Amino acid sequence: MPRLPAIVTSAIVLAALGLAVSGCAAPVDGTPVDPAPTGTAEPPRDLDAFEQQVRALLTVPPMPSFSIPTSLLSTDANQRIADELELDPGLYQGIAVLDARCTEAGDAGAADAGASAVSGAQNYDDGTVDITVAGDGTGVYDAPGVHIAVLADGSGVYDDGETRLSVSSDGSGTYESGDRRYTVRADGSGTYTDDESRIWVDASGAGGYDDGSVRVSLSADGEAFGDGTDDEIAVVAETLADGMPLFPPVPRIEVLEPTGTVCGTVIRLDSNVLFGFDSATVQQEGQEHLQRVAALLVALGSPRAQVNGHSDQVGEAEYNRELSERRATVVRDLLVQAGVASDSLAARGLGETEPLRAETLPDGSDDPAARQLNRRVEIVLLD
Repeated sequence: MPRLPAIVTSAIVLAALGLAVSGCAAPVDGTPVDPAPTGTAEPPRDLDAFEQQVRALLTVPPMPSFSIPTSLLSTDANQRIADELELDPGLYQGIAVLDARCTEAGDAGAADAGASAVSGAQNYDDGTVDITVAGDGTGVYDAPGVHIAVLADGSGVYDDGETRLSVSSDGSGTYESGDRRYTVRADGSGTYTDDESRIWVDASGAGGYDDGSVRVSLSADGEAFGDGTDDEIAVVAETLADGMPLFPPVPRIEVLEPTGTVCGTVIRLDSNVLFGFDSATVQQEGQEHLQRVAALLVALGSPRAQVNGHSDQVGEAEYNRELSERRATVVRDLLVQAGVASDSLAARGLGETEPLRAETLPDGSDDPAARQLNRRVEIVLLD
């Protein structure tokens, strides 16, 4: 069975935010009303934040990368490291393990960094992961717990048992995960629901919004009414007027040819799991991942390693470099606190200088899947 150098694709996840609303009291029959006791009145809502929260429900977020199969990107020695970290084959759940490759100049990077795409049909089957890829990037990917199919017109399906996604060539589709369901039609109509919020828009432009506190209805001629302040109703009406966003095309399955010579191991950590937006504070799930990595590094005798922070290309380059450096430093410090020898780890921020994928699709539109893949922290073991 031929060995494929590397295969990458992604799937959509939607995030929902809960909302709150403030109220006010009015005098009756003109009778003066004593002011409410200090501290009992709720502060007015931050309308900018409210608008961002409403729009978040109508935004298709980045697709988190599912696993670069470690058996395709790692030598047997590095596959043993993946086994020690108990990674699910085929799924990128915050951590991936792959070969480090070195150039003649001595520069080290992940096996898929700077790799070029390979044309032609390919098949890989090791009894666990089964992948068939046509020369145009379409194909089928099956691994334990995940099924992905990509068609030539940009349509496809993703199903990991918890999240189910179906996308048509016209951008319509459905998404389900837990209590969240997202349905969109090609004309921009559709619905979004979860346990706390509901949004709907029909083809005429009418629609509605309900988060349990603010309830707004929008008529086809643009008239808005409901429960909430005038400003809140106006925010919802303006947001709903944009309609439901279409799903982007399903990314192609790329077959990549790594360059350079195997010279170590890369443990890749998804920055979207480690950190919140624009933050260098590690979240709970990220801390759990780092504890697993630290235990492995201690067991390996604290090998010499470089902790590299990477960003996407949104924003100023210097700010992205600084943020990626702060994140790399935080990861290094937490690994040291967990027992890894401090003199074995160095941290640096590379910002947007070493993207794994171009962040625009062939038609020039934004590729959120690539942006998410580019946001990462990599621990490069050189020993």
